[in-house]
Amino acid sequence: MEKTLHVLIVDDDDVDRERLHRMLNNSLDHIQIEEATSAPQALSILAKQTWDCIFLDYHLGESSGLDLLQEIRARIDTPCAVILVTGLGDENIAAAAMREGVCDYLVKYKVDEKQLIRSLMGAVHRIDVQRQIHELAHYDTLTHLATRTLLTDRLQQAIKRTRRHSSLAALAFIDLDNFKPVNDTWGHAAGDQVLVEVGQRLQHGARASDTVARLGGDEFVLLLNDLLNIDECEKLLQRIRKALIQPIFLPDEIEIRVTASIGVTMIRDENLDADTVLRQADQTMYRVKNTGRDHLKFFDPEAEKRQQDRQNSFQGILAGLKNDEFQLYYQPKIDLKSSQLIGLEALLRWQHPVKGLIGPGEFLFTGEHDKLGVQIGEWVLGEVLQQLQVWYQQGLSLKVSVNISAKHLQRSDFATRLSALLDTVPQVPATALELEILETVEAEDINAVHAIIDECRALGVSIALDDFGTGYSSLTCLRRLPIDVLKIDKSFVINMLENAEDYSIVRGVISLCKTFGHQIIAEGVETPEHISKLIDLGCPFGQGFGIAYPMPAKDAPLWIAQNHMPDIKSRNNPAQ
Repeated sequence: MEKTLHVLIVDDDDVDRERLHRMLNNSLDHIQIEEATSAPQALSILAKQTWDCIFLDYHLGESSGLDLLQEIRARIDTPCAVILVTGLGDENIAAAAMREGVCDYLVKYKVDEKQLIRSLMGAVHRIDVQRQIHELAHYDTLTHLATRTLLTDRLQQAIKRTRRHSSLAALAFIDLDNFKPVNDTWGHAAGDQVLVEVGQRLQHGARASDTVARLGGDEFVLLLNDLLNIDECEKLLQRIRKALIQPIFLPDEIEIRVTASIGVTMIRDENLDADTVLRQADQTMYRVKNTGRDHLKFFDPEAEKRQQDRQNSFQGILAGLKNDEFQLYYQPKIDLKSSQLIGLEALLRWQHPVKGLIGPGEFLFTGEHDKLGVQIGEWVLGEVLQQLQVWYQQGLSLKVSVNISAKHLQRSDFATRLSALLDTVPQVPATALELEILETVEAEDINAVHAIIDECRALGVSIALDDFGTGYSSLTCLRRLPIDVLKIDKSFVINMLENAEDYSIVRGVISLCKTFGHQIIAEGVETPEHISKLIDLGCPFGQGFGIAYPMPAKDAPLWIAQNHMPDIKSRNNPAQ
């Protein structure tokens, strides 16, 4: 059956319009023609159906046919042939028309019926080819939903509308939860049927002004236009989400249920671009995946800023390591009764190019990144061992403790690499090094951690449990991990003189340590009163600002020479 051509003639001259209409009807049996006498009328007719060709007069009253052409391009999704007709044989007009993408340029008084039909059929043929290409590029072959290309184009238009009209739109990134088992269990054909059904449910739940797209796999996107507020957006998406979780029935009595994780970003910022909107929704969807799945979450600009700050800090730390901006400070630990030095704790500092000298509390959260935490930890271990060797060469036999992150400690090659580092400083005995671990390290894998600690202790390195009492597994750590030293967290020690609960905690921890036979050190010792009370409770060792502030390595020998004396407890102005 021959295809019926749908043609629109836009011309404000009745004679010219009727002449074109007559020539087309005389030559073609399968043609449907509509007429418009003005640009507004043409735009209203445009939405009725898909047009194969538009004959467009160059002069439409006070406006230009080329101006109308731009409006037409903005309002139609699929390619359409446009032939410009004019009473002027002007080469400049013809060139401008071709630049705007018209298929042909006809002069009214020169065109005959044969030439008109040849122009029409050639233009329609070229547009049919373009439509096929357009269909492949803009519509998913499985679900017939919009592809990323078409979605991006419509998203850019939505962003422009929000700028012009202060309107509100939203983009929802939808990922099916546990879709892979559907393919694994029932086969890819069944999986495709599920994707088609999901696409249909999304289209059914969306409004006429919205766009539903499939980006590939089990990822879908909803572009919601002309929203009143965020509540309307949430209600619409919750209704769609509830439709998605309804069972899907396939042949052979197969029943499949899927859920969806949905990340949403509102479009109301004129500075946004399509890529940023998609990224925000995508990242929010992954946060949904990581927090239980099967719900929707809106993009949080504050969370984005925190994430960006972390990324900037991460890059800054990498640059700091490369530029030797990090250094170690050392805080003494003493016998509280005799004031004799028992060791030092190495504390990381960053000589930031802008902020100046900052402590780990301002940047160490970035060390949650596994590789960065390991890189920092290995740098600290190497620096400490080299410094110990310098002190040993100066006649100072000191013991230094180093904080080790959970991820670093749990590397399968941790003990091997530690042994290699110890071999680089043959003058320093392994007993001069102590590793401080947080009790949270245990929660990851107690058996693996136990084995690594055993390997480290076999080298001669001692193990301290740091910040004891602040985690959720204190007693488990104390009972199951082979530690040598326990450090009472400073938050309890600092307030123990005024807070009865903190005092009771400190006393209880000291009692536990005696029961388990562990050495104990109190952090946060700030006054002579702290020292006296800790001695009364049976805590032999301590560190804190009341004893000494952390100091550069070069200052440690002088501090030791000046303060390694029995009367340290009575000093009212401790050395810094």
